[in-house]
Amino acid sequence: MENSCRKNLKQSSKKWVIASCYPKFRRNSCLRSTNADLYHYAGNNPVRYIDPDGRSPNLSYVGTVNDFLAFMYTIKTGIASTRGNSASDAMLRMGKITISSFKPMPANTAPFNKAKGRYIYTQKGGWIDMAHFMFYAGRAYTHKKSKEYAQKIIKKWYFFLFSIDTKMLYISQAKQDPVESAISEGHLQERLDSVFAPHSAYSYEDLPTDRFGADFGANYFDPNSPLDFGTQIQNYLLNELGATDPNNAPNYSSLPSNEPEHCPPAKNKTIVPMYIE
Repeated sequence: MENSCRKNLKQSSKKWVIASCYPKFRRNSCLRSTNADLYHYAGNNPVRYIDPDGRSPNLSYVGTVNDFLAFMYTIKTGIASTRGNSASDAMLRMGKITISSFKPMPANTAPFNKAKGRYIYTQKGGWIDMAHFMFYAGRAYTHKKSKEYAQKIIKKWYFFLFSIDTKMLYISQAKQDPVESAISEGHLQERLDSVFAPHSAYSYEDLPTDRFGADFGANYFDPNSPLDFGTQIQNYLLNELGATDPNNAPNYSSLPSNEPEHCPPAKNKTIVPMYIE
């Protein structure tokens, strides 16, 4: 049993660990043992991989909540209409990662990269990048499920049979904050972009979006709700963040028509949103 637990832990955490093997990222790294998943919760329904970074709000993909939902309900996987276990599985798929050039990246959020309404303006959260939002919602939800599982395991009679190292990993996982764990991964992603894609690192909406996505995934999303996945996203954006017409954004008139080819027009290394009313 212990060997099985070790195997599950190593398989699911190795993707983030690979990045931490490089000295530049290991120094001041936000990777912690609490960020290692105990289980592979993500489903086996990957879509074509596209790097969701390297983008910042531009008029080509700016839209409203209704625009985003209209797109989301057309996705063939039916994610927007899911409820119950299907919604839980869908959320976990959103947080699945893959490795590209030694860099952990989202595996299943590609459909949102070029969606109308990818960039939504909110009064409380500023610009929200829905590709980032969906991924970090999935990451936080995955950490939440891992935490729940770890809390269950440490109460089992056979827990005392595990090695000290395995016990410490379970205990650490049981104490983690799912939102903080997901945000830490967001900071790591931006650090990696600083080296692999410096033109896109710390785009002003990235980290705040990661924060709100993580909050939705860990604290707001409820697979047992009578509301489907899409409606829960709609309610969070409208009721919690105050999504509004993009024209209300203070910087709307200065948004580029297309994707910037160089560095973002503004950078933000914090989770505090910019351009809020």
